[in-house]
Amino acid sequence: MKLRFPDVPLPKPHYESVYCTLTHPTSARALWIRTTVQKRPGASAKGALWVTWFSDAGVRAAKLNDLPVAAGGQGIQCGPATQGSAGSQGELRLDGLSARWDLRFTSRSGPLEHLRPAVLYRAPVPRTKATSPVPDFEVRGGLLIDDEQVDLSGWTGMLGHNWGTQHAEQWIWLRVPGLGEDGLGWLDAVLGRVRVGPLLAPWTAFGAAEVDGTRHQLGGLLNRGTRVEVNPDGAVIDLAGKAIEVSVRATISPPTTVAWEYSDPAGHRHEVINNSVATMSATISRGAGRATYSPSQRGVLEIGGEERAVDIPLQPYTD
Repeated sequence: MKLRFPDVPLPKPHYESVYCTLTHPTSARALWIRTTVQKRPGASAKGALWVTWFSDAGVRAAKLNDLPVAAGGQGIQCGPATQGSAGSQGELRLDGLSARWDLRFTSRSGPLEHLRPAVLYRAPVPRTKATSPVPDFEVRGGLLIDDEQVDLSGWTGMLGHNWGTQHAEQWIWLRVPGLGEDGLGWLDAVLGRVRVGPLLAPWTAFGAAEVDGTRHQLGGLLNRGTRVEVNPDGAVIDLAGKAIEVSVRATISPPTTVAWEYSDPAGHRHEVINNSVATMSATISRGAGRATYSPSQRGVLEIGGEERAVDIPLQPYTD
């Protein structure tokens, strides 16, 4: 994983995020840790640490702003936290949440570069670049959340990395675990809409599904198989690739959904909802075969835009 912010010239704007999501094998519990870099034009980079704990009792969340940030041998060093491809360690203590964690990741799949063709990583658009350095891993380690000790060994998850100068006008991040006959498959996709003059362009998707040991690229610039229907209970998302079609129904509830403010380096503000314990159902068609999976392990549905997709309170932290 190559961190970009150390090489960005002082006059240029930049944001960057390294994040992991970890999910219990069967119950509605998940941990989302996000380390971000925000660099305004002409200013030095500042870090932020976001921690969200999802359970069937609801959501606990907190954030530390204005942290020192650096690139280190273990990944990004952001205030009291360090995370990268090998693991995540850190702590956060605020009135609303206290958390300390020490986690090790064992990769079960090779890195995923979402954008296709690869030249898009060097092109001015899209203004957000996305990768998953570890799209699927097993976890060893523990979490102390307030006074509760949680053994996360046996949980699984992913590590993501994105960067750029501007968020899309609207975006969705979708992760579905537990696919395939062996239950080890996954889907990881990012979708975006950009503004062209006064109009919003159609949804464009980039990602992949790994099913029964075979990876299938999904979406792309000229792909016409992307369809999105967002509703108060979640979303129905159709994706297509070469000789594969996937239809995902993601179901969420407001009590287990968090809402955050995201900002571009230039100050443009977005409202983002994330549910990392979403119930997922995926129908996958390959050639003459068709299979539907409803994994017990929960997935991730994130939706960003000018306004929240679900009417829940924003966390009381600026970005």
